[in-house]
Amino acid sequence: LAQMNKLQTVLLTGSFPFKLEIEKIDTISPVLGSAFINNALLVGLFAILAVVLVVFIRYRNPKIAIPMLITSLSEVILILGFAAVAKYNLDLAAIAGIIAAVGTGVDHQIIIIDEVLEKSSEYSYRWKQKLKRAFTIILAAYFTTVAAMAPLFYAGAGLLRGFALVTIVGVTIGVFLTRPAFAAMIQSATEE
Repeated sequence: LAQMNKLQTVLLTGSFPFKLEIEKIDTISPVLGSAFINNALLVGLFAILAVVLVVFIRYRNPKIAIPMLITSLSEVILILGFAAVAKYNLDLAAIAGIIAAVGTGVDHQIIIIDEVLEKSSEYSYRWKQKLKRAFTIILAAYFTTVAAMAPLFYAGAGLLRGFALVTIVGVTIGVFLTRPAFAAMIQSATEE
């Protein structure tokens, strides 16, 4: 707030070290902030529902689509919970990080589904072996994502750092919390 006031004073008094022409000054009502949050949540929910619909069309099994919906929503809630506990302000880059984390989550869930439902002609793998194969792929993707985001976090500034942080946290929450939970839900759904 102090920096904002100082910058506002510099801009209004014209004591900027170079020539500056103000083209337009707009104010945004605080009411729009709550409308933006509501719209963002609504669009996020529609995006998750669209992904679940595509998965349902692909597998034609609500016992697969419903756990995916629950897991994706849980992952978003956990990421937002982390941001709240860490007192981290979410900006557009952080929201993009949430989208990236949920996107990788959907990829990982599809890997789990495909491994579990695979009917190989050779040796029929047991449940634990199928999950081990799926989680080997998931962990490789996880380490690749973290390795790609680490330079953005350490060398980046501002928006890049927020994107990298939220993506790393989101993917970590997903791999170590929501993917095993999803695997357990799929296991109980396919055993019935």
